[in-house]
Amino acid sequence: MLPVSFSTHYITLDNKMTTHTGIATTAKGKVDVIQVPTTHPGAGEVRIKTEYSSTMPYDVYVVDIGFSVQSYPTVLGLCPAGTIVEVGEGVSELKVGDRVTAVAISGPASKGLQEFSVLPATLCARIPDEMSFAAASSIPDNYITAFFTIFDQLKLPFPESFPATTSPPQASVPILVFGGGSLAGQYMIQVLHISGYKNIITTASEKHHAYLRSLGVAHAFDYRSPTLAADITKAVGGDGKVKIAIDPIAAKSTLGVIGEVIDPKGTVAALLPIKEGSSIAISSAADIHFNIPTEWNLLPKDVKFIPVGTALGYLNNAFLRDNAMSKILPDLLQRGLIKPSSVLLMDQGSLKERAEKGLDLLRNNKVSGEKIVVKMT
Repeated sequence: MLPVSFSTHYITLDNKMTTHTGIATTAKGKVDVIQVPTTHPGAGEVRIKTEYSSTMPYDVYVVDIGFSVQSYPTVLGLCPAGTIVEVGEGVSELKVGDRVTAVAISGPASKGLQEFSVLPATLCARIPDEMSFAAASSIPDNYITAFFTIFDQLKLPFPESFPATTSPPQASVPILVFGGGSLAGQYMIQVLHISGYKNIITTASEKHHAYLRSLGVAHAFDYRSPTLAADITKAVGGDGKVKIAIDPIAAKSTLGVIGEVIDPKGTVAALLPIKEGSSIAISSAADIHFNIPTEWNLLPKDVKFIPVGTALGYLNNAFLRDNAMSKILPDLLQRGLIKPSSVLLMDQGSLKERAEKGLDLLRNNKVSGEKIVVKMT
C-alpha cells in the first residue's frame, strides 16, 4: 500500500501517525489501495467516517488520462456518505453522530473513496434517518451541479421557497434538458420543477420517460428518434423554438440537435467537458474540450453558449456554497422534494475490486440512469 500526505494536522497514537485506507489513482491508468494520513478537521470542518461513496465519469477521466491530477497518488470519489466523528472549531449546525452526505470538492482530504473524509461543514448535508448511506451518496455532485447551472450560470431567479409558491417570470417558457435520463439531467429536471418551471422538455431512452414525467417533465422524447428535432418543435408550439437548453451529455451529436431547435437568441448551457461522442472512454486529454470546437458548432451565431464547470464556480458563489448543501438539501430530502438516484451498488469482492468494477462499468457505458456506489467497509 502506498502512502500519501495531505495535511499537517495529523492524528497520532503513541507518537505514530495514524492512517486509513483509500482508493487512488497511482499512475495514469492505475488504481490501487493506499494508506492516507488521518487528519483532524480544521476550523469550520468536520471529519466523516465514510460508509459509502459514489463514483462518476470524472473519476474515470482522472484515472485514464490524469485529468486535473496535480500529483500521484490522487484519491478518488466526490460524494462520501457516513457519520460525523469529529467537528472542528466553529461548527455549530453539525455534531458528532450526525448522518450526512457531502460533496468532496475542497481538496484531497475531502475525497470520498477513503475511510475518513475531512471537509467544510457547508459542503455536508444531514440526511433523513430512513435514508440509507448508499442512496445519500448518489445525490451531492449532480444536486450542486443543477443548482449552479440553473441559478448561477443561467441566472434564473432563486425561489423564495421550495416548492416555489409564486411562478417565476419564465415559468411557461420551454426549457429543454437534453439527456434527462442521465443523472445530471434528472437533478436539472427536479430543481427546475420545484422552482416553478412548467414547460420542461427532455430527451431520454423510452424506459426512463415515466420516471422523468414523475419528476416534472411536460414532454419526453426518445433521443434516438429520427424525427427528434421535429418532435421537439411540435411540442414547443408557437415558433417551435426552445429558449433555454441544458445539455448534461455535452457531445457533438447532442449539441447538433440542440442547434436545430434552439431559439436564434436563446441560451445553451453544456456540462464540461465537451466530447465528440457520448462515451466516457477517452484516450487522451485531446479528446475533451472546454468549449465547442469551431467545426462542431451548429448553434445559431447569436445563441449564448455557457460551458459549465461546477466545482470552482460553485465554491466561488458564496450563497450556494454556504446554503445549498448544509441548509437547503436537508429540508428538500426530508420533504421528498429531491429524490436520490437509483443505486447500482458495488459491494462484492475487495475494496479495490469494487472500485475498479464501478469504474469499468462507467468507462464501458454499462450503466444508465443509475449511480454507481462503492461500499467502503
